[in-house]
Amino acid sequence: MIRNKEFKRLCDLSKKILKKRPTLSNLGNPFLFIVSAHPFILSRYKSVDSKKINFVFYFKYIFQLTINLIKIKLFIIKLIFTKNYLNINKNFKKGSITVSHLINSENFKKNIDTQFAGIEKEIEKNKTIFFYLDHISIGNKAKIDTIKSKKDLFINNNCIELSTYKKIIKNIIKEFNFLIRKVKVSNTNFEKKFYLECSKYLFSLSTIKNIILFYNLEKLIFKNKITYIVITLEGHPYEHLIFLLGRIHKIKVFAYQTTYITKSHFSMFLNLGINFLPTKILASGKISYDLLRTKFHTQKVILLGSNKYKKKLKIKKIDNSNCLVIPTGLESETTDLLRLCFESLKKEKDPNCKFILRLHPQINKFNFIKKNRLIFKNEKRIQISNSKLIDDIYLCKFVLYGVSSAVVEAVQQGLIPIHFHDSKNNFEYDPLWQLKRKIIINNSNDLIKLFKKRTFFSQKKILRYINFANNFYRPVNYKKLREIF
Repeated sequence: MIRNKEFKRLCDLSKKILKKRPTLSNLGNPFLFIVSAHPFILSRYKSVDSKKINFVFYFKYIFQLTINLIKIKLFIIKLIFTKNYLNINKNFKKGSITVSHLINSENFKKNIDTQFAGIEKEIEKNKTIFFYLDHISIGNKAKIDTIKSKKDLFINNNCIELSTYKKIIKNIIKEFNFLIRKVKVSNTNFEKKFYLECSKYLFSLSTIKNIILFYNLEKLIFKNKITYIVITLEGHPYEHLIFLLGRIHKIKVFAYQTTYITKSHFSMFLNLGINFLPTKILASGKISYDLLRTKFHTQKVILLGSNKYKKKLKIKKIDNSNCLVIPTGLESETTDLLRLCFESLKKEKDPNCKFILRLHPQINKFNFIKKNRLIFKNEKRIQISNSKLIDDIYLCKFVLYGVSSAVVEAVQQGLIPIHFHDSKNNFEYDPLWQLKRKIIINNSNDLIKLFKKRTFFSQKKILRYINFANNFYRPVNYKKLREIF
């Protein structure tokens, strides 16, 4: 299990390599970019420890490296038979590029950008190319039909010319040899394992796709005489590759902080030198703005706001102990929260309490119900929501969450936040970690005790929660937005 000491060592080694060798191969390697200490992120580092390197470790390493090499060879077939999808006006010149993510096909068809939440529509109307990273691989026909209805669009299908692909692999091999030499001269098992795992990830498709993105963006910059790029700021490898592109081609890069920031975030704040920093960082709320100003030069950070900000609605709450449950897109977390609710209801037969579970769009509702059919069959006080978020908020007094930032809107509307922190986890990734004197539970017994004390929550305390949530996101400053772009 990775603890604070090991986490710090991982971060120090990553930063050391990136500062010493900021090659495209390293800048594209996800192993070197530790976004945060979230269990999903840390799962790729579980083999890195101080134990002696044994036969099992080497066997797994060689096996996984072989699998990666096979995938790289098979990827050539994709390069031959597939393509990137684009619809860009041939006269498009001196505009910008907005880099975003295709993670929901329905929202994409409706022109809803889940990352930028609408501010992208104010960025030089008809003068920006929307460059999408495809995370859902919708069918080719759907892509073609969608592109026909949209202008100045590029869906990055991770395709590139074979000559460039060959160049990428050649540079990766060069970096691989460097890391193997580092293994030989390292004095500790921890470092040896780190360099070995890092070398394995060099040959992952994730690394290659990040570098392909770099070259595809560079072609658009050349061809369309791009003046600036707008991206998200989350700490992923491709963001630092884009920072480098901006410096190489002398164009501005604006990084918009869309995700919440925890104490364990790391690669978002990486400073690898002037060539790897954005021109400006745009903060979505006052809380993140204050934090970012402690990590970067204060003049680089601008409080822009976000359309995720919601005004407090005057809605009449029902006098009950209903609890809204908001997990992230990780099925493991969703299952943990579901079981927590089920266990608490088994122990405490309170007819005035029910749980409304909102599944993340990335969770397959049918499959999830099927996997947990016994729980839903035996406990009717746990319901899966089919309503809008605001309608669910209307029915509840509490909101139970783990990592999801959707809790912010619920708190803005007056719900009492309950953070579930698994005692097995060594790190804190609560979106509301800066909120003082909030409720934290570790198990179903804690949840039962909380509901029994429901009269404890004064209006003054709830108002303090609301004021905090109102600063988590701020309304978009459109005057500032026009000044920037």
